Formats: sequence, C-alpha cells, structure tokens
Amino acid sequence: TYNGDLTRVGKWLESDFGMSEAQQPIDSKLLVSSSIQDADILVIGDSFSENLYWQTALTKSGKSVATIHWGAIGFICEDLPIRLKESGFKGQHIIIQSVERVAENQFEKSVNCSSSKQITFDSSRVSKPTDTSLIDEKFNINGQFLTGLQALYHSAAIRLIPHYSKIHNFKSTSTHIQPINDGCLYFTNRLCHYGLFFHEDFKRTSLDSKTIKNIKILKSRLKKYHTTWVVIPNKSSIYSDKSSLEENNPFWRSIETEGLGPNLFQEIQKNKVLIKDFYAPNDSHFSTKGYSVIGDWINHYIK
Repeated sequence: TYNGDLTRVGKWLESDFGMSEAQQPIDSKLLVSSSIQDADILVIGDSFSENLYWQTALTKSGKSVATIHWGAIGFICEDLPIRLKESGFKGQHIIIQSVERVAENQFEKSVNCSSSKQITFDSSRVSKPTDTSLIDEKFNINGQFLTGLQALYHSAAIRLIPHYSKIHNFKSTSTHIQPINDGCLYFTNRLCHYGLFFHEDFKRTSLDSKTIKNIKILKSRLKKYHTTWVVIPNKSSIYSDKSSLEENNPFWRSIETEGLGPNLFQEIQKNKVLIKDFYAPNDSHFSTKGYSVIGDWINHYIK
C-alpha cells in the first residue's frame, strides 16, 4: 500500500520515504470550488490544483474560486474566450497553472489550436483534506506480494550495494533516486539523504525563451482577463543535481520580470531549508505545508 505517487510507481517503501513529522492540516471548509458562474477567479490547472489545497489561500481571503482541470478545456485555444463566455464566467481573473515537465507541451499546443472543448459542466465541488497521519511502521501484509518484494529489494539494495542509485536510474522508467547533499535539512523521511524523482524529469529539456513567447501569445489571446501564469518547478529542479542548471535558467526570472507570474523556483529555493518537506519525500507534489505556502505566494502576487 502506497501513500505517495513516487513510492507507488517506483516500488519504494513508505517507511523509508514517508514523512516523520506531521503535516499541516487543511481546513476542509475552505476546500471548495465554486461554480464558474459564481467565480471571481478561474483556475485552470493539473494535479497540483485538482485537490484545491493552494486555492484555500484565495478562498480564505474571500474570493470565489472555480477550479477546472486542463482536460476539461483541452488547451487554451483561440476560441477559449468564447467558451468561457458561454459557460457563464463573469470574473476578471484567470490563473493558469502547469507543472514544469509538461508546460512547454501544453502552451505550444495551445498556441497552435483553434477549438477548445465546450465547458458544459458545473465546476462546483468540494475536496477532502489529505490524511496527515504519519506512516504506520507495522509490516504491511495487505499489498500485492510481488510489489512488496520489489520494494523490500530496493530498500535493501540502496543501503547495501555501492552506487545502486546509478544502476537503478539506468534501468528504471519510473523513478530516479539520487543522493542529495544535506538532504536531511530538506526532508524528514528515514532515507532523507536520498531524493525520489520522476524518471521523465531527466529526459526533458529545460523551459526557455520559447516558452515565454508562447505564454505571451496566450496572454494576448485572453486579453479580456487578468491572467497569472503559475509554473510549478519539478521536484527534481529543486533538489536533484539539475538544480544548479535551473538556477541559471533565465525562464524563471523572465516569467516574473515580464509580468506573467511568480518566480516559484526562486521562492522555493529560498525556503526549502526553512520548510522541511516542502515537496513530500514520497511524492512529486507538495506536502500540505508546501501547498499552504504556495497559496499564500500566489494570493500575494495577484493582489
């Protein structure tokens, strides 16, 4: 049984990568997506927005926020303003959220498409807060037998076989595991000197000036609205050996200096020591602490 997406796809033990400090609880009363018709702000996002966690900073400040998944619109095509009008959206602000690993693909396909999906559903819904209890240390006998053996093997191999991380990363098409300098300053899990990351993060090129150009085209397409572009760094861009490359990547500075959105890479880099488990060690997403801080930053930015 797995709690994190990276432990699940990579077959790693939760007892090695689950947080050892309790997460910050989220007020369930704030986990509300209003209908598009009643919304002040529309969020178009992926799995980082689907749980409504970071949006609680907006709802707490009195905003009505409707959140829809990218899959509901397809892409930000030429006719999206018409689709939004048809949906009954009367708000003035749109926040478009994408994670680094897919942002370029989403924005480029958006620039080159003419027809978005028709928004025909009511976006009002509620979300449930995550289970913030710590990992149960009891040996689990309820999961799949082969999966359990794989997880036990990985746990033993990373401890006993020199350079096992390189061997694993060469063969794996699911996760990468890398030693992290001062990793225990950033994470609270048992194997805190290692980081788990998505394999595909290391197969993609960094975002660049082309991405900024595409965002500007899409911003012009949505000129009727105030738009904020929230690009969330891959976990690997913050903690892995890719981090030094991303520090010099002008994309992160440009998105802020061009007035497109917040520089979340810079903010997370500055705060990753102050806020342990900003990203969950067993997951590619934030912990509830991380979501809360991200929400505050976004709320401050749009103000």
